[in-house]
Amino acid sequence: MTAPADLGTTRLADHVAVTELVSRMLLLVDARDWHELTSLFTRTVRVDYTSLWGGEPQAQTAAELAAGWRQTIGHLDATQHLAGNHIVTIDGDHATCAANVQATHVLANHSGGPTWTVGGRYDLTLDRTTAGWRISGTTLTVRWTAGNQHILQLRGNQGGHE
Repeated sequence: MTAPADLGTTRLADHVAVTELVSRMLLLVDARDWHELTSLFTRTVRVDYTSLWGGEPQAQTAAELAAGWRQTIGHLDATQHLAGNHIVTIDGDHATCAANVQATHVLANHSGGPTWTVGGRYDLTLDRTTAGWRISGTTLTVRWTAGNQHILQLRGNQGGHE
C-alpha cells in the first residue's frame, strides 16, 4: 500500500516532469533541434492548430509534426516561445497541461515588419511511457496576434544579408 506522503511525492514529481517536458518542447523548437524534439512525443500525436490555420485536427507521427514546424519556421532568423501559468492534472498514466503561450517569430525582410507574435493557450495531453512522460496531443487556441504574419512565407535573402 502506498503511503499518503509517497502519493504526494509522486504527484509532485509527475507535475514537475510534465511542466519540464512542455518547457523543453518549446526550447527545442526555438533551438531548431528537430531530432531531439521528436523524442518528446508519443508515436502518434493529435495536433490541433485549427484556431491558427483553419482546417481539421490531425493525427501525425512525431517526425511529421517536427517536419511541419521545421517547414513553417525553420527559415526564420529566430523564434521565442514562452509558456507560463501551467496547470497540470495527473490521472494515473495520463495527464493534461494547460499553459498560456506567447510565440514571437522574427525575420528581417524588405516586405514589412520583422516580427509576428501569437498569444494564446496550449492544451496538451500526455501519457506516461516506459521512457517517461510523452506528449500525445497538442491544441493551440489563439487569443491574439500582432505583426507581420507574412514572414512565414518569405524565403531567401529577404533581409539584404547573405
